[in-house]
Amino acid sequence: MESQKSYNLSFDLFWKRDVSAIRDHVLELWRHYGGPTGNQANERLSQIVYAVRDKDGQVAGLSTAFKVFVKQLGHHLFAVRLMLADQYRIPGLTSQLLVMTRDHLESIHATDTEEKTIGIITVVENARLKHFRNEAVWPASGMVYIGNTPKGHHVRVYYFKGARI
Repeated sequence: MESQKSYNLSFDLFWKRDVSAIRDHVLELWRHYGGPTGNQANERLSQIVYAVRDKDGQVAGLSTAFKVFVKQLGHHLFAVRLMLADQYRIPGLTSQLLVMTRDHLESIHATDTEEKTIGIITVVENARLKHFRNEAVWPASGMVYIGNTPKGHHVRVYYFKGARI
C-alpha cells in the first residue's frame, strides 16, 4: 500500500468558514458513500472542520462536528464524524484527521459562551475499525471506549484538557 506522502494530501481548515470552493466535491463524496443528501447535506456543510484534499484539489475526506448534549454524560460535547474515500483509507490517515479535528475543537472550546463543550464524542460504525482498533483507549487520539449504541456501534469520547464534570 502506498504511503500517505505519495498522495500529497493537504488538510484545510473550514470550521466556521466559507465552503463554497469544496461544496460540490463534498456533496459528490457524500452521494458516493451514502452520506447526507438534500437539506441534511446543506446543514452538514456548515459543520465541516477539515477537508482532506489531494494534489488536484479533490476532496479525499473530511471531518464534521456539531454540538450535542449527551444525556448520559450530562454535558455538551462536539459530535465528530469522519469520512474518507476508499482509496485514501491508508494507515494513520484517519487518526491524523481525528487528532487534527480534536485539537482544533479543543483550542476553541474555551471561547464557547453558551453550551460549554467538555470534549468530543464519536460513534464508530466501521466494522473493520471496531474489530481491529478495539483498544480501550486509542493511543493516537486518546479516544476512550465508553460503550455501544443499540445497533452495536462503538462510542468513544475524549475530554478536553481541564474539562470539568
